[in-house]
Amino acid sequence: MLLPDNPISGPDGDRFGFGTHAKVLCDSITTAEGLPLTIGVFGPWGMGKSSFMKVCEGLLKERGVRTVWFNPWKYDQKDEIWHALIQTVLTEIAVDLDRRREAGEETRQERLSAALDTVKRLSRAAAWLLARRAAGPLTAGFLAAEDVDAVQSALTAPGAETYLHVNRFEQDFREVVDIYSDGGRLVLFVDDLDRCHEEAAITVLDSLKLFLGEGSCVFVLAMDYQVVAEAAAKRFDREGTDGARGRQYLEKLIHFPFHLPGIPFELLYQQLSSEVTDPAVGASRELWELIEVAFAANPRRVRRFINGLNHTVRTLQQHDGRPGSDRLLHAGVLLAFQIKFPDFFSALQNDPGVWTRFDDAEFTKSDLGGRDGELAARNPGVRRLIAAVSSRRTGFSFPPPPTASVLRLLTEVLTVTGGGLTGEGDAHAG
Repeated sequence: MLLPDNPISGPDGDRFGFGTHAKVLCDSITTAEGLPLTIGVFGPWGMGKSSFMKVCEGLLKERGVRTVWFNPWKYDQKDEIWHALIQTVLTEIAVDLDRRREAGEETRQERLSAALDTVKRLSRAAAWLLARRAAGPLTAGFLAAEDVDAVQSALTAPGAETYLHVNRFEQDFREVVDIYSDGGRLVLFVDDLDRCHEEAAITVLDSLKLFLGEGSCVFVLAMDYQVVAEAAAKRFDREGTDGARGRQYLEKLIHFPFHLPGIPFELLYQQLSSEVTDPAVGASRELWELIEVAFAANPRRVRRFINGLNHTVRTLQQHDGRPGSDRLLHAGVLLAFQIKFPDFFSALQNDPGVWTRFDDAEFTKSDLGGRDGELAARNPGVRRLIAAVSSRRTGFSFPPPPTASVLRLLTEVLTVTGGGLTGEGDAHAG
């Protein structure tokens, strides 16, 4: 069985205890004054930011609040992404306005029709700017054709003022949102900013200010703070410093930082222990100790690990029937190496004795020298993992490191069926 990695669809699918935190945040969203307001939902890769925002979206819809969802990572180019953002919002509004106009009373039809006409005009203006390939987000929609080249040159010059021409578009959008939300607010969820190309991520943030900064909107942005701050630092400080410029940029943009609450590891165990192909191993304390030390309570990483382990178990069953628990635990540890420390995993393939030497060094609390020392330095954290799964550790029943023949078999199988794609340092990508 392959475990999917899709975000939950709403409050009814909440399995990780997000509901209470989401309700408090939604209370703040629905009562906030002085809009627009920008909320940053911060959390590392794989920790459930999308699921949390889906819970929030569902709760807001239950309260009659208008919402729009946008995934910027689908668009690579700078001009594509700001245009896609605007058109996504406008399309959602247009479809709903048209539906409400057809079903509404005559007294409301005229107002809804006027708002729909404004939406269409805004959409045409954005399309015109895209066709002109205007450099950077522009908001006027009324530039004369002969001004385009001059504007492009001005906006691409170092230090140029990018808030030129921010007038009519913002005013029209504000009026549309007021009608669309019945005098309330529109909540725009922007997901996966940290999956975007650096320039694209910052373009999304700029576009929110430039195009939509006057509407009664709440922008809820999901991101890994460090990833986006580094992208902003590169954008605004080409020479490179300590990243302070990037942090300052986000601090000015984000009015309320919300740090995603951690998921109790016990909840992950309850949800996923039955998904392990071998029930005995799936229920073992050793396997879940390995998972907790290697991946903490990160749902995405744990699912990826279990998928790889299940494939490995099935492959081993083709080799020698039902493999024993020691072999499956060896396979699990090696899979954790492959996912978190691919360099160490490769070293094991060439030198099966590496695991034993590292295990001995942890037991005697001694330093590693030569190539082993270099390998340990390149893989910070690997010694901690080896110590956690050592057969010498009290309270658990981990097997000793595998023999060279067993290790070669398992690494051969894992090379085909394992769950490793990137090292831990690249975990935020994709």
